[in-house]
Amino acid sequence: MKFDIARCIGAVTREVASREHEGKPARVVVASRSYDGAIEDVWDALTNAERIPRWFLPISGDLRLGGRFQLQGNAGGEILRCEPPRLLAVTWEFGGSMSWVTVTLALEGAGATRLELEHMMPAGGEHWEQFGPGAVGVGWDLRFQIS
Repeated sequence: MKFDIARCIGAVTREVASREHEGKPARVVVASRSYDGAIEDVWDALTNAERIPRWFLPISGDLRLGGRFQLQGNAGGEILRCEPPRLLAVTWEFGGSMSWVTVTLALEGAGATRLELEHMMPAGGEHWEQFGPGAVGVGWDLRFQIS
């Protein structure tokens, strides 16, 4: 797949914030981007096991609410919430630690969809201390070439 990295990175807005998760301090990186396309099509690209490898990695598992997934050579986790075509929340389990990813979709004008991805992890952990926002933010920009 060919794509213009500079255009891709410029299309994504980012924010770093502090939050609480289950009553404990957490850090979150929020990335958002608009896509020309119906919300149902963007949702399908995010959740259809045949389309996910086009923009991310091959996926396996029980892809339903409460099921577990595994991305080939990367993270796995549990599907915590699934509210088609607007919200998907999963645990993100990688390298012995767990964080949380929530994706929301919203209509944005005629024929456009806004995707917002939040990747949150516990505050004060060694991974965050070493990598800062890159602990949960690096890589998502390039993966936002959803097709």
